[in-house]
Amino acid sequence: ADDKDILFQCDDGSGGVATYFQLDGSKGYTVVSKRFNFSDNVKTTFGNSEDFEIKHDGTDSFISNDTGHLYIKNTADDKDIEFQCDDGSGGTTPYFRLDGSEGHTIVYKEMQFENNVIARFGTSNAGQIYHSGSVFQIDNITGNMSINNFADDGDIIFSSDDGSGGVTPYLTLDGGEGHTIVHKEINFQDAVRATFGAG
Repeated sequence: ADDKDILFQCDDGSGGVATYFQLDGSKGYTVVSKRFNFSDNVKTTFGNSEDFEIKHDGTDSFISNDTGHLYIKNTADDKDIEFQCDDGSGGTTPYFRLDGSEGHTIVYKEMQFENNVIARFGTSNAGQIYHSGSVFQIDNITGNMSINNFADDGDIIFSSDDGSGGVTPYLTLDGGEGHTIVHKEINFQDAVRATFGAG
């Protein structure tokens, strides 16, 4: 019959009858009113060639795609996609969030880059930061490199090992005083000149 449904009903657990799912003839799709429980290692597959699947093996859960790109999308205006995991104390906590109202990613937990894993910046990967296991390196491949402190009266302080197990400033760009403070002697190697004046 036009626009009519087929209802699959069963006991509701309380002495009555409930619809578990229905083939909705007017809407043209199946409406599920009670949850489906898939036993361990039973896959839910999608696509003519079953290229996308979701399953739980009794220990771990898997989302797997075998062709094309995998998109996770939230089209609700100003809403987020939040990634949460165990907080180490029996609860859960956000680790990072794609913030749809702010238009950027918010990171709540530290991100650890293993040795020789490069953090790249710029469309052409012109800026790179990484640790080799023995050396920490910041590289710029295109244009100038700027280090700025926009805080009023704030400084930029260059510190290193003090020779006694601690750290100490070697050079300070003093934003409050408006000059550079040298804390340690500067050694000019042979034939390296120190020049002064505009000329």
